[in-house]
Amino acid sequence: MPKHSAIAELQEQIAFHEQTIDSLNNSVSQQQLDISRLQRTVELLAQQMKNMRLDLSTGQSAPPADDKPPHY
Repeated sequence: MPKHSAIAELQEQIAFHEQTIDSLNNSVSQQQLDISRLQRTVELLAQQMKNMRLDLSTGQSAPPADDKPPHY
């Protein structure tokens, strides 16, 4: 294998690896954003459940959202 051919092949492999690393980095970055959003959602849901439990234990429960108001 001529020297120039081997160098060209190595350069192609490096370019491919750089492209792969960039693609993986973008995927990991997007996943981290998704994880952060999901963590915040879970925190909000946990707080809502805690508030609901407190309301139920103190007898201050609000009417369910799907109940019709009294004038219906």
